[in-house]
Amino acid sequence: MPKNMMKSFKTLGAAGAAGLTLVVTGCAGSYGANEMQVGSVGEAATVREGMVVAVRPVQIEAGNNNRVIGTVLGAALGGLAGSQVGGGDAENAAGAVIGATAGGVLGNEVAKGTNRRPGYAYTIDFGDGQLKEITQGADVYIEPGRRVFVTFYTDRVRVAPAGY
Repeated sequence: MPKNMMKSFKTLGAAGAAGLTLVVTGCAGSYGANEMQVGSVGEAATVREGMVVAVRPVQIEAGNNNRVIGTVLGAALGGLAGSQVGGGDAENAAGAVIGATAGGVLGNEVAKGTNRRPGYAYTIDFGDGQLKEITQGADVYIEPGRRVFVTFYTDRVRVAPAGY
């Protein structure tokens, strides 16, 4: 294989790995009480007062879109790298298949791990006989018995300690 073609493959592989990292880590937020989406800025939201009656730790997973992207990018990069193994067409094809499979599995696992965040599921008593469970990121821990303000935005609900 010509030297400049090998260099192109290495450059493409490095760029793909950087892209994979950006895709699987760049889309994940903390989902917490202190994180705002752009659409929520300036939005009038309803706030209700309540009390935390129970709290439990949870793991928040960001969904499957990033895992699919991680799997596809990993498979593409693995296939590209694997196709460079061996001296003939059959060896190159086998290396590409093995590389694509391993890269897909690895890309899926990387995406899965980077899109998981710790959180808490809070059970809130609003004092009118209504209980709601609200899950958010673990940036703020609110103990049972604490008064809270629950803010209802168009696209999400946020729990914060009263007087926060």
